[in-house]
Amino acid sequence: MRSFKRADRVGALIQEILAVLVTQEVKDPRVKSAVITGIQLGDDLRLATVMYQTTSADPESVLAGLESARGFLRRELGERLRMKFVPDLRFRLDTSLTALQRIEEILKDLPRPSE
Repeated sequence: MRSFKRADRVGALIQEILAVLVTQEVKDPRVKSAVITGIQLGDDLRLATVMYQTTSADPESVLAGLESARGFLRRELGERLRMKFVPDLRFRLDTSLTALQRIEEILKDLPRPSE
């Protein structure tokens, strides 16, 4: 029995391709600080939510840059994936690292039990 769904395997491939495209081929300077952290792909492979993080002080401009590059990214994905349908791309800021850092700070400030 397979251990991964097809959507998981295709999502990993899309993440790999988008990471290269965003860092090396997109000309928009707003997206240079974006790092693709994950892909959530529906079982029908029609919609891909692209999770990204950024070090930019203005994450809204990074999102605007990614949105403006959406057509280019889909076209390149279509050429490299060779699938019948290229998934539509939605971009979402990945805040999991920020939440993790906040949890670590809270845990560090808790009093330690005496031994």
